[in-house]
Amino acid sequence: MEIGKEIIVKVERFNNEGDGVCLYNNFVIFVKAALINEEIKIRIIDKKKNYAVGEIVEILIPSESRKIPLCPYYNTCGGCGLMHMDQNMQLELKKEKIKSIFKKICKIDVDIKEVCAYNNLYYRNKITLRVEGNKIGYYKEKTNELVDITECLLCDKRINEILHEIREFINYYSSHKISEVMIRTAKDETMVYIDNINKRWLNKFIEKLSNVNSIYVGDDLVYGIDSINQKINGLVFDMSPKSFFQVNLETASKLYEYALKDVENQNITVDLYSGTGTIAISLAKKSRRVIAIESNKNAVKDAKNNMLLNGIDNIEFKGGKVEDLIKQLKDLNIDTLVLDPPRTGSDKLSLKMLLKIKPKNIVYISCNPVTLAKDYNILKEEYQIKEIKGFDMFPNTHHVETVMILEKKDV
Repeated sequence: MEIGKEIIVKVERFNNEGDGVCLYNNFVIFVKAALINEEIKIRIIDKKKNYAVGEIVEILIPSESRKIPLCPYYNTCGGCGLMHMDQNMQLELKKEKIKSIFKKICKIDVDIKEVCAYNNLYYRNKITLRVEGNKIGYYKEKTNELVDITECLLCDKRINEILHEIREFINYYSSHKISEVMIRTAKDETMVYIDNINKRWLNKFIEKLSNVNSIYVGDDLVYGIDSINQKINGLVFDMSPKSFFQVNLETASKLYEYALKDVENQNITVDLYSGTGTIAISLAKKSRRVIAIESNKNAVKDAKNNMLLNGIDNIEFKGGKVEDLIKQLKDLNIDTLVLDPPRTGSDKLSLKMLLKIKPKNIVYISCNPVTLAKDYNILKEEYQIKEIKGFDMFPNTHHVETVMILEKKDV
């Protein structure tokens, strides 16, 4: 099968990124933007030892789930890579993705009834954009080629309004020196961060964005308030430019409600990788004592501030790596332990220590089903899956958030 050859194939299934998987003489071919059961003519554009990559030349028999992408940058940006399929197919893809990963890594069949979805467009409350001269946008997938955009359909409409103002500024003041822009929105407030600016034009920039509540240049607050307030599930959280917060507020709200639904009137709960305290503070009214561990010093500082902001005083925030501090939990009788690690998952030493600490229940929140399954391979020695559910935190992309609730096997 040589590069450039055109063939007709049928799409059998998806891979984990949402690409169509086809077979030609029992040889695997991956095709971007191809949907299951479609008959397509493709051109081979790359070939490896065990697979090839094709591009669509013509769709001969389209899927009923195929959509015309609304985003004008769909074919160049890569940020909304599933916009060619309807939401039902996206959710089914993500459900099967979780199931297939657990089947491959853990050798088990997991029962996932649904991947919950609450929105599809205009959901992101934060974006980071690159600037080159009078261009502003995202880098094309796997390149340093900037895609100049005027609107992102995944973002809060207020972000797009601010983007328009910044675009007008960089078009007029060509010597601006800006190379990175972060725009963030909360319920009632907005924030802009830029990495640099020609001091000559700083006042003009502030004047242009006078409707924004907070403007930072690097670490310096140059206009407005130093942080903005995000509200979720009856709680308030301060956000500075470097604060982490879920970008899809509506879905995050439902995810937290589900993850913590069985936590009530408990004695001790623990939150590992606690970030700015969103989960720990949500646990505070459900438990007599909460212990939270986070390695990022700025996040711990924000978390303590958020605790006071919500009138809570029963959380002990510990600053340091989980693998270094988890031993301090070994003599505690923990009711529920929640962990929400980065995409790389938790480290093996911490997971092994959890098997010795033996909290009654574990709630594992993950943005990466692969590391979730790998970590469960360690935890399954003592724990079994009680429930597992997906949440579509990033619609129109192949990413999926997963909540796995574990109970001790002797329960």
